[in-house]
Amino acid sequence: MSWIEEVPVDVPPVIACMSINKPAMEAVRALNAAVTFGASALTRFQEECIATTVANANRCRY
Repeated sequence: MSWIEEVPVDVPPVIACMSINKPAMEAVRALNAAVTFGASALTRFQEECIATTVANANRCRY
């Protein structure tokens, strides 16, 4: 199928599913990066720990 494009491996599946509309995928990816791991006094590890704890509290399976 020639319309399918490969997306980078580091793209989460929830964003990769938008790969058919590359501008939309890139916009969501950029927004996610800015909101999730933007300028902060916390380290990336601390942010990941908080994200994991919140996801667990919300009973997210990912």
